[in-house]
Amino acid sequence: MPTLPSLSDQRRRENEVHAVAERIIFDKHISPRVTSAIIAEHRERPIGHHSDELERVLIHLRKHHGTMSGKYILVCTIPHEEWRVARITGMPKELPQLLDQAYSDRDEAEHGIFLMRLRDAGLIEEES
Repeated sequence: MPTLPSLSDQRRRENEVHAVAERIIFDKHISPRVTSAIIAEHRERPIGHHSDELERVLIHLRKHHGTMSGKYILVCTIPHEEWRVARITGMPKELPQLLDQAYSDRDEAEHGIFLMRLRDAGLIEEES
């Protein structure tokens, strides 16, 4: 009688299938949506209602994709005056690591993170 795969093997297979599905979604549905018009729309209104195209890109970029390590967040370091970009370490009791980027406007900070996520995903090369 055949035996079932171990629980760890089942999880590994599940993660592999999930990664393949995420790659297909990225290649067919996210990457083609990233245009100069989408980047300009985000620059004009990084917070609030977005077009369906931009919203789909944002949702995909904000997902944790199986890990929180390296995820960008905003930290208000001086109330109403300065926002800094930080990265989550992925370790439960560790504070996020502040990066050099600092902004005097929250909208600029939100757009800065958007551009960082696009670059990390290989969707743009330079700041737009």
